[in-house]
Amino acid sequence: MNIKDLQAFIHLTQNLNFNQTANEIHTSPSTLSRMIQRLESEFEQVFFERDNRRVALTKAGARFRLFAEKVLLEWRQLKSEFDLEQKELHGEISIYCTVTAAHLYLPGLLEKFRKFHPKVEIKLETGDVSAAYHKVEAGEADFAFAVANESLASKFEFHHLRHIPFKVIAPKQSNQAGFLSNIGDGKINWTQLPFVMPEAGPAQKRVKEWLKKMALKPEIYAQVSGHEAIVSMVSLGCGISVVPEPVLELSPARERVQVLPAPFLPRPFDLGILSLKKKAAQPLITAFWSLVREEY
Repeated sequence: MNIKDLQAFIHLTQNLNFNQTANEIHTSPSTLSRMIQRLESEFEQVFFERDNRRVALTKAGARFRLFAEKVLLEWRQLKSEFDLEQKELHGEISIYCTVTAAHLYLPGLLEKFRKFHPKVEIKLETGDVSAAYHKVEAGEADFAFAVANESLASKFEFHHLRHIPFKVIAPKQSNQAGFLSNIGDGKINWTQLPFVMPEAGPAQKRVKEWLKKMALKPEIYAQVSGHEAIVSMVSLGCGISVVPEPVLELSPARERVQVLPAPFLPRPFDLGILSLKKKAAQPLITAFWSLVREEY
């Protein structure tokens, strides 16, 4: 059994005419007959009933058509994937993400992407996650690591990576009078603690929800852009705050902060990779998405 025989068989089932099918697939009627006979002989079945007036598909032929269609579909898909991998892509893709995402997720992805497509240039920009959607929509990035939006616009393609929990953190040391006494002896006086607030984006929204649930209206010491900077501000004794767990784990200031046992925590982030759907057919975009879905 070979692909050409299967293709000829499928073509013949569509018009049930040997002469017409032979002409359309650029072969002779006798060669087409031999192709069909090879299949029938291999499976020991009769796929077509033939007389001088008509050609009809048998019950076995109908079953074999379903099989042949499935085989051809999988063959085309696999061939397309192999062609894409073997094609030497050129150009540039741009990625926007936080510093933490660059450390946690990009090394493995980019290493494999460079292995398959060494002539593609990769442009990386880091910044706050709140800017991810704007960067992609404005064409400033092909891909961005972003937090899923409850009202994700239909123009975006989003692929989930993982859920990111939050931690409430406080400094281990502080120059502010009475600061540490408000979190000592296993009791936390939440109302007396200054707060370092995320400046914007999904983190600020979750922190505000959390403060409301905690029935807190704290003194806002500062509004800071970027979770990494928030950990640094807290470590300097400026106040308490809430940060994603991976940011804390990778922060060089993590030894100078402590995790507070809050009654409950803000809603986790649904972190994923984002791009514009209208770019999906571009070879570079297709190649990167293929790798992302393979890895996650």
